[in-house]
Amino acid sequence: MEDELNRNVKFGKYQIFMINQDYIIEKASYEKEIGFDLGQFKTVKELFNKIFNKTIKLDISSPKLDLDSRLKRYLVKVSDDGQYILQIGFALDYSEEISKQLQYLLTETSQTNLYMATEFFIQDINIKAIDFKSNAEHKAYTHNLTQNFLFDINQALKSNEIEKLATSDTRKISLNKTLVKLIPLNEKLISFTDSKENTLNFYSSTGSLFGEKSDTLLFIKTSFPLARLDRDLQQNLNTFLFITMLVFLVLTLFEYYKKREITDKITSITKMIKDNQIIEDQSSSIKDISVLIDSYNQMLAKLNNQITINKELSYIDFLTGIKNRKAYDENIEKSVSLYRRYGTTFSLAIFDADDFKQINDNYGHSFGDIVLKSISNVLQSSIRNGDMLFRVGGEEFIVIFPSTNLEKSKQAVEKIRKNIGLNLNLNRKVNITLSIGLTEMTSQDCKDSIFKRVDNFLYSSKKNGKNKITSE
Repeated sequence: MEDELNRNVKFGKYQIFMINQDYIIEKASYEKEIGFDLGQFKTVKELFNKIFNKTIKLDISSPKLDLDSRLKRYLVKVSDDGQYILQIGFALDYSEEISKQLQYLLTETSQTNLYMATEFFIQDINIKAIDFKSNAEHKAYTHNLTQNFLFDINQALKSNEIEKLATSDTRKISLNKTLVKLIPLNEKLISFTDSKENTLNFYSSTGSLFGEKSDTLLFIKTSFPLARLDRDLQQNLNTFLFITMLVFLVLTLFEYYKKREITDKITSITKMIKDNQIIEDQSSSIKDISVLIDSYNQMLAKLNNQITINKELSYIDFLTGIKNRKAYDENIEKSVSLYRRYGTTFSLAIFDADDFKQINDNYGHSFGDIVLKSISNVLQSSIRNGDMLFRVGGEEFIVIFPSTNLEKSKQAVEKIRKNIGLNLNLNRKVNITLSIGLTEMTSQDCKDSIFKRVDNFLYSSKKNGKNKITSE
């Protein structure tokens, strides 16, 4: 699945996980993660419990830039039967792609740095990545970088608000939104001379680079050492201005392309995923979105099909292949409801194999299972197509006779009792008979009262010699 999802992806990665209620990854875009037990992590287990119990709000995330300069977007959805969590994610590495495009800004007489202002801090998009030994070291670096950036840029702006911002805890405010109000974006170059570093510095800036909701700001800083500037300074400056304008043009075109071919497409796709819909054809010039659509549609179809199969299997008794107690409970409620609404009568019969414990004790449980399968086969072949057969206990079976009064159902039950004797006692190894209770629905009945009455009749058949029908 991983190869199929990411076959034509030139940047970014798709990830898909399906996690069951035991916190086990059943399906994933990475095969090596299938079967991994996420429940061993206490925090993850608590989070998944809240998702399954729907105590936290599930939503499609807006594009977010993490500490590694990756734009990420996730969908987390609980399947309709509440048995699985479906998680789909898309990560896009902007740092790597932008760095590739800006290699030509590096010269022997200048230094170029890229900074990105996100919600809580400033990120340094380095041409060459920095390896941090720990998360704490990364946080300390980011905090110092944010302060130094604000002090640096304030050498040109001389703003009391920015100076105050540089000495505050930026984690308690929305840094990017604050900077939008304090720094002139997309209007002019910010330039100043740094006497300490003996450099001439230029900042250019742009806002809303990654969509209107992200408020992510990009700053390009170029520093020229004053000691190395000569009569060609003006020419170099003009070249820088030209390159900066060219960069902005490329980024503008990239933003338009990204919005049209990525952001809008993913927004449309994730909305349909949230609504549990099959995704229609979303024409796009990038193949990875089409791959995601096809993979998601296939997985959703398989998931819905598996849910249907699992639901059907939940009504089947696996030993005999007939309907089980759960199916009986639903059908008896429907039958009682039809009687109360339209007066549609029905009869209820309960069958119990006589002396079945002795059969198990004398011949073993395997032979006992064969007897139960044989009984269910005779019962199934002896009733009409519209009659409903269920195994409700170890050796107990129930038949609902729709639109059938007591007199007609008694004839059908007597036929079943005789068929058991004719078909199951040919080898004379054991004597298989059934005790039977039979009754008809009345206006005073509910599902519990009619079952109790027919069960009492079965008890009377057992008490009075077995292989009998007791009815009323």
